[in-house]
Amino acid sequence: ILPPLATAFLSVHYGFNLYNVGFTAGMVGTLFVSLFKSHGFVVARRVQWATGHNGLLAPACAVFFISLVVLGLLLGASFRDDLKFLWKNSGRLLADFVDLYDLPATLVNMGLTGLIPVAYLWLIGGDFNGPTVGGLLTIAGFSAMGKTPLNITPIIMGVVLGGVTKDWSLVYPPVQLAALFGTTLAPIAGEFGWAAGMLAGYVHSSIVLYVGVLHAGFNLYNNGFAGGLVAAIIVPLIETFRRRERRG
Repeated sequence: ILPPLATAFLSVHYGFNLYNVGFTAGMVGTLFVSLFKSHGFVVARRVQWATGHNGLLAPACAVFFISLVVLGLLLGASFRDDLKFLWKNSGRLLADFVDLYDLPATLVNMGLTGLIPVAYLWLIGGDFNGPTVGGLLTIAGFSAMGKTPLNITPIIMGVVLGGVTKDWSLVYPPVQLAALFGTTLAPIAGEFGWAAGMLAGYVHSSIVLYVGVLHAGFNLYNNGFAGGLVAAIIVPLIETFRRRERRG
């Protein structure tokens, strides 16, 4: 089911949601959960969130990402030549950084991009556990296919802005995950600038908290699902305003 649907749904968010399969899985999950509930099946959700492991996991994550940077530099990555061009890429799907900019530069990008959310979690007093470490590794993985320090930072800042204006804390577990996995919208910042990226992160931090009820947790990539919805709405509006500005 997923492969043909994922190909079709790519056009819904115009490639600005890096977790396209997560978006697709959310749509499929919504379909099946609706069918299940219509036949009387009740889905019970549980939240399991570990704490108290920061002393071990935070340094381990930092060392891992620093190692990627060092390895990339040892293999010959150049900030002046390779990374300069890599960081100009918006990250919009599909962008294979290894193919476009070679492995050494990609490794450095993965390490530096991964260090940003590590620092973020540490600064807000967040938790290093299974879900958040999974988020950190996902960011690093997609830093070989779209994410950079320049395009994930505005998304995270948008979530932080939400923490100032909305009625939840940045250390609320779903919001910690929104800041990490919400970087699925990094191409919006890469294509349209930091203001658009912050707007996307701000909106995403609300959408992701409430769309999970549609698939009842059967889609583990809830942020990918929410990110697809956010991109599908925000990107056409941004492009419309940009066209009007050019005409004016």
